[in-house]
Amino acid sequence: MSREAQKGAYEMNAKTDDFWGEPISVYTAEQAVEDGYLADVSEIAKEMGFKWPVRISSAVHDLCTPPKSNKIQSYQGRLWDVLYLAKLAISRSNDDQMAVFKVKIGRKIETLWALLDGTSGPAIHIITPQEY
Repeated sequence: MSREAQKGAYEMNAKTDDFWGEPISVYTAEQAVEDGYLADVSEIAKEMGFKWPVRISSAVHDLCTPPKSNKIQSYQGRLWDVLYLAKLAISRSNDDQMAVFKVKIGRKIETLWALLDGTSGPAIHIITPQEY
């Protein structure tokens, strides 16, 4: 996701405000992290090479958490897989707002979305399609 994508996200928000007027209420990504709907994984994502903050939804967080009976896989390992495939999908995507990718977690193949969030500064949110 390029600087043009970041600029486009801000311009889209400005056009929306011009049409609808000032928002009555705004729910920020930071509030969603505080409320537990998003988890900030930016520190680990930096190790992967992400330059912007990265947040995962609570559903993706749950997918990354292996069951207690699974002694082989770890949360960190599953998260690393998700971040690696998200970064790969973003680098190959023609869409400046979203990249769709699949990741094998446990025995299931999950479809995830990496979305550009420009509401409170550039950030990437990784969610399941059901959460959109």
